[in-house]
Amino acid sequence: MGLIDHIEEDYVHNISLCYRCDTQIEPIPSEQWFINVSKKLKVKSKKNNINWSGKSIKDIALEVVKSGKIKILPERFEKNYYHWMENLRDWCISRQIWYGHRVPVWYREQENKKTRKQENKKEIYVGVEAPEGKGWVQDGDTLDTWFSSGLWTFSTLASSPDQIRIKDGRLVIDSEDFKNFHPTQVLETGYDIIFFWVARMIIMTTYAVGDIPFEDVYLHGLVLDDKGKKMSKSKGNVINPLDMCEKYGTDATRLSLVVGSSPGKDLKLSEDKIAGFRNFSNKLWNIARYVIYITHKTQYTTDKKINYKNLTLADKFILGKLEELIKNVTSDLDNYRFSQAGEKLREFTWSDLADWYLEATKFQKGEKTQKVLIYVLRDLLKLWHPFIPFVTEAIWKEFNDTDLIIEKWPEHDNEKINKLMNDVGVFELLQNIIIAIRNARAENKVEPGKKIKAVIIAGEKEKLIKENGAIIKGIRTGVDELETLDKGEEIKDAIKLVVGEITIYLIGAIDKEKEKERIKKEIANTEKMISIIEKKLGNGDFIKKAPKEIVDKEKSRLKELKTELKELIV
Repeated sequence: MGLIDHIEEDYVHNISLCYRCDTQIEPIPSEQWFINVSKKLKVKSKKNNINWSGKSIKDIALEVVKSGKIKILPERFEKNYYHWMENLRDWCISRQIWYGHRVPVWYREQENKKTRKQENKKEIYVGVEAPEGKGWVQDGDTLDTWFSSGLWTFSTLASSPDQIRIKDGRLVIDSEDFKNFHPTQVLETGYDIIFFWVARMIIMTTYAVGDIPFEDVYLHGLVLDDKGKKMSKSKGNVINPLDMCEKYGTDATRLSLVVGSSPGKDLKLSEDKIAGFRNFSNKLWNIARYVIYITHKTQYTTDKKINYKNLTLADKFILGKLEELIKNVTSDLDNYRFSQAGEKLREFTWSDLADWYLEATKFQKGEKTQKVLIYVLRDLLKLWHPFIPFVTEAIWKEFNDTDLIIEKWPEHDNEKINKLMNDVGVFELLQNIIIAIRNARAENKVEPGKKIKAVIIAGEKEKLIKENGAIIKGIRTGVDELETLDKGEEIKDAIKLVVGEITIYLIGAIDKEKEKERIKKEIANTEKMISIIEKKLGNGDFIKKAPKEIVDKEKSRLKELKTELKELIV
């Protein structure tokens, strides 16, 4: 017809390459197997009180999340899930690859009985095994990876084929594991496969079993390098976890991936961070060695309860802190706040236990204190076990015949917490006094070994401080003489400290000119803080919008600062 003008021999266009071998891929139109996601189903379950009849696969997958049967954490990813499912198209489940589950479809050419010749019409049979008769050939395709993976939550809970049967169009698994562990309580996975895997498991399980696959979906982020860049071999910034486990220990590597992480957010990881948690694991090990040594290893291991009579203030402090820790860590784990739980455990272990309580036990070694030590260590190992199972199990075996992994999780007692909080407050007051003395010594460059005298003007807290003066003298303050008064005159040529409403004079450590300069700086800093808080409290928007407890806290802090300033100026 003369419509063709000419034919170009070469065209420049994009060519698709295989992601494995980089060979060219030529798209070929071909028949594929699909799942109809919009077809209305008949899904009922008397056991689970479920009736999804008249709804499609897509409808059901949306309903189980919107109704709260399945929760996605963090919640903001529910929008991603809804977007995918609301726009879901029929699912192509056949793949032209070698490795995978074969598509369970069989074909046989139909034979014309009159002519005895093969015709193009095919018989099709769906099943794992070929039906009876000759000439059946299995489909050469394999199932989509996510189709196979989508079966995970229920297919792994049958130990033999005879435990699996079909009843009323639903899959029934008659196994103890299925009865005990399905639906799964928690699925933990990456946010990048919420559609590829999470959605497919919901689709497959609701259709096949007539139930949800899991109750909660916890999504973690990607692990990045310390600069926030995606790890890549070409960039040379990959941290091999096997190498880190070998170098720093499995527990340290494990803990570095938990602390600092939050659901749905990417995590920065560095070798220095892993090394730091190796050092912490060593710290916990050394704490345990000290406790086991001074309690004579097995002397008190059978005492699982504490008699709260005649305990020292330090004993009550650590027991109160432990009860709080159990309560807070349990709540954090129940609500998937894993990093916060780890941070609280680390703070208790390193600060409350090692820096304060163990220091107190070095000069208070009574029998009850030794019982408290082993009691605290016992519960602390239980709390740490989910985070660092190998170190804690090894320590546990040093003074127990049982396995830590099967021990009962500790439970907090609110009544104990309430009873012990006053003692915790008193000990924390002593901590503030001790910290103030240490800081003053450092600022004034007092020689570490030099002994000094402390005079504390404590007002109504005189009795409390006098009764516990041994703690102030014993926990690395360098104070070998302590005098506690309810009131008194200013002492010249002494370092003056103010802790709330308490005034402290350090005698024998002063350089007069340096002390004047220090007080001058402290007055300036205190005045600056007062100015900042007064400005904040004078802001109408802050008073109106901030929570009442925050406003009250600022008012209380302002009052304390003004008292401190008054003491400093005197």
